[in-house]
Amino acid sequence: MFRIAVLQFPGTNCENETKRSLENAGLQADFVRWNERDRIKDFDGYVLPGGFAYEDRSRAGIIASQDPIIGLITEQADTGKPVIGICNGCQILIETGMVPGLDNHALAGAVAMNTRVREGEIIGTGFYHDTIYMQSVSPKGRSAVTMNYEQCDIIPASVANGEGRFIFSNDLLMELEKHNQILFKYSTEDGKVLNEFPTTPNGAEWGIAGLCNKEGNVVAYMPHPERFDTGIPLFDSLKTFLEEKPKQKPYSIAWQPPANKVAPYDSGKAIELYVDLIITDKAAKSVELVLQQKGYTNVTVTRKTHWEVWHSAPEDQKEVIINEVVQSGELLNTNKEIYTTKHVVDDKMISFLVRYSDDYEGRSVTKMLQDRLQMHMIENIRKGVVWELHIDEDNAGKRLEIATEILQTYILYNPYSQECTLIK
Repeated sequence: MFRIAVLQFPGTNCENETKRSLENAGLQADFVRWNERDRIKDFDGYVLPGGFAYEDRSRAGIIASQDPIIGLITEQADTGKPVIGICNGCQILIETGMVPGLDNHALAGAVAMNTRVREGEIIGTGFYHDTIYMQSVSPKGRSAVTMNYEQCDIIPASVANGEGRFIFSNDLLMELEKHNQILFKYSTEDGKVLNEFPTTPNGAEWGIAGLCNKEGNVVAYMPHPERFDTGIPLFDSLKTFLEEKPKQKPYSIAWQPPANKVAPYDSGKAIELYVDLIITDKAAKSVELVLQQKGYTNVTVTRKTHWEVWHSAPEDQKEVIINEVVQSGELLNTNKEIYTTKHVVDDKMISFLVRYSDDYEGRSVTKMLQDRLQMHMIENIRKGVVWELHIDEDNAGKRLEIATEILQTYILYNPYSQECTLIK
């Protein structure tokens, strides 16, 4: 009997239904914790189930993607063993670059905050839970989970996530579709693919619900078909894949990741608010621990929420605007947060401002203040996070070199969904 490891990270919460679905398909499923690295080679395949690994600190999937056990699973995937990522597992696989599988597993896309769009209007963001349908859009047998699905088959599933919106370059998507790496798209119950809420629940590019790597053995999808009996064929397919060991004809993906440039931050004439937690910031601590695990033992990490408030008030009304936005409760909770209007730095600190490129959260707050609270002098608000790297190194050039290396791990930001600037 084929043995499948069901990975458990701190925060995983869908392991039981995943294990049950694998067993219903005639596979042996065993739980493997994130710190049981010595067991990894004993399995024929791996499933990364849903949940909120490490509480989705920093962004969904990124902390788990840096875990040493994922490096071992990547090695096993490179030998042809199947790896399936469901919801949070999907986010992890995208952050590792295992999907879509460029050379050297280069990061190629992002899974960003859900955006519910209807008739061109944004009607909601963030966590969403409902029953949906996804359509198999690749030829039968293209991947480890579609061995027993015909093209155009409809699969009921549930979605339950806050960050499920796939973002990829349109040029890359065209190549992925050409090579049938796009496996599932959201559809209506009768099979109409419609990239609009509620059919597509999260605003994903092209209405994509799942995709695979070039070889088809690594699969990442956001919905939860394992929660329904109608999702059993995905796991039956996994068994068939293990039995038949199909091979895909080799090919190359021409698309290459663009070079990422970090420009200096310029706030213009906007009011800036730097918001700090009174309690311990677990996200910053988690990032710090990952960096130390990677060898950056001389780096400590702090983090602040950053608000950029654009307004039409005269200069002498600036303090009035600050008081109004703070008292609104929309930008911070004064019971657990404090703020300043200046960025306080020291000689050994390098800071980066990271913001979502589309910043739907900032837009939502702007609309709230303008429409519901009648704050008409507010023109626009942007939200971001300031990552502060305290580097215990006397040489300024060396500090910048270390900070640049850390940026290239992508733990602080994903360039496909976020923008990063240097705060001087």
